[in-house]
Order: sequence, then structure tokens, then C-alpha cells
Amino acid sequence: MAVKYSQDLNRIILPCKKRCKSCGLYLNQLPIFDTKEQSQIFWVGLSAVQIADDNEKRPLSADTASGSLVAAIEEPFINELHFYKTNLVKCLPLRDNKIRYPIEEEMEKCFPNFENELEIYKPSIVFLLGKQVATFISKKYSVGKMNLNGQFNYDSFSYNGVTYVPIHHPSYILVYKRKHVKKYIRKIQSRFLENIAESNIKFPNKNSKKRAA
Repeated sequence: MAVKYSQDLNRIILPCKKRCKSCGLYLNQLPIFDTKEQSQIFWVGLSAVQIADDNEKRPLSADTASGSLVAAIEEPFINELHFYKTNLVKCLPLRDNKIRYPIEEEMEKCFPNFENELEIYKPSIVFLLGKQVATFISKKYSVGKMNLNGQFNYDSFSYNGVTYVPIHHPSYILVYKRKHVKKYIRKIQSRFLENIAESNIKFPNKNSKKRAA
């Protein structure tokens, strides 16, 4: 699969980025992708949010509440590990000009884009944010139902050498479990560090020049 780089900041352009018109949601808003060059850890949300011209045009942007919580989880390791953010549905689902949840057919049509991302970046661990994402991915990979309990004891499954971990969506934590935000952060950090150790992945040199992102 050909991977192209833009002339500005040497950023990756995924093959599907400009031409995906499979479900019609691109008419609401063009697909949104992260622009990392490599990744060990994926965050997978459900669908794109509406992006204003002055907002950062990336999935789970720190400009959003959910993205800000994800950024807090990453922060202690930002110079050691590479993170990539994406959504199952790259475009914006709307009904009567209001954001809605994507339907399964839209997830199915966008799923090849997610598979492209996996093929390009080859992550070690993928965090599935929320019940809908976890249910869809576990179904695609013929895994049993993944339950999200209130104790943050997140089970995982493996597929094609990648570990998938369903976790509560950050928005759920911020609305319903705000008192447990620190516990949520610690649990996820310990989970991906455990996976990195099991995979014998060496951290990049902290003093090495940071890649453009």
C-alpha cells in the first residue's frame, strides 16, 4: 500500500484520505485523520465531531473534553511512546443538522479505512473507547461480548498480533464517573505499559529529536 507524505511537515497522507465517499457522510464534513508518522498505541473513538475552522482538525483533539482527558493519559509518556487517534467513522454523522451516533452500515463502510491505519502503523495496543466501538470491533473479529465494568478492570483480546482493550469512553467518565478520573487514568496507563513490556518494545531515546507530528 502506498503511503504518501505531504510537503508541509512531512506528514502522512493515508490513501483513503481524499477519495473516500463510500457512505455519503463526507458531504457533512470531510474525513478527519491524525497526522502521526508512527504509533505504538491507538485510541479509537466512534465518529468525528464537528470541526470549526479555528479548531484543530484531528480526531480526539485536546480542544475537546474527551481529547483533553486522553491527552492527560498520554502526557507522562509523550516523549517515550507514539500515540495515534482515530475514529471508526471518519466523517460527521448528522440528522437535522445535529450530531447523531453512526449506524452500523456507516461503520462497516468506513471499516476498511481503519484497517488501512492498522496496516500502516502496526500498533501494539488499541484502546476501544466506549461500548459501541468495543461491540463493533469484537463482532468484526468474532470475539465474545466485551463488558465494561465499574471497577475499570479492563479485559482485552488479541487479533493478528494486536492487543485490543475496550475501555469506558472519556466522555462517560467525565459525566458519570468524574470522581474516579485519576483512577481511570492510572488504570489505562498501567494497561498500556504492561502491554509494551510484554511486547519487548524499547522506548525511543528521550534525547532524540522528536518526529514531526
